[in-house]
Amino acid sequence: MIAAIKCARSLFPFPLLGLDFDNASAFMNELVFSWCRSQGLEGTRSRAYRKNAWVEQKNGAIVLPLVGYGRFVGAEATAALVRLYDSVRLHVNLFQPSFKLREKTRIGARVIKRYHPPVPPIERVLAHLEVAEIDKERLRAMLATADPIMLFTAIRAAQEDLSRRVDGRGARVTPEEPVVIDLQLESWRGATYA
Repeated sequence: MIAAIKCARSLFPFPLLGLDFDNASAFMNELVFSWCRSQGLEGTRSRAYRKNAWVEQKNGAIVLPLVGYGRFVGAEATAALVRLYDSVRLHVNLFQPSFKLREKTRIGARVIKRYHPPVPPIERVLAHLEVAEIDKERLRAMLATADPIMLFTAIRAAQEDLSRRVDGRGARVTPEEPVVIDLQLESWRGATYA
């Protein structure tokens, strides 16, 4: 976990101040928390037995559509996932517009949400006043050299590689034949439903 945090920290365009951990034992242990404290990182955790809605939202919006629900085992599958995530990280952060909540107003039971115009995350970082100019220049250089078509091609290649490496448990189950309903049956005509 510490190696992964170090790697992620090097990829952020601004200083990392803290981490909000899941409740898994890989995150929630004294070794990881001690290291975070020694690095000046505030470590917090989600509530016990509650999903972290922000993490789960990204899983549903980005990870699952790209990777699916298959189980991946071994070093080759890990390498393919790393290649996929390297390309996806750049594609999503540099080129994919996303909405950001501007305000939420409650009127009785009704909640009205208003959003900023959708822009890629890099645009928000470049517009932020507290991000250092040297970091912004690094991001502008990254954006200038990134090619969305090449990133998309790399994403598809990694997905194809992963599809060959997914654990096949349960894959031999034959799907049931779909039920065919004849909509022209006389019993359907003229029927009334309450």
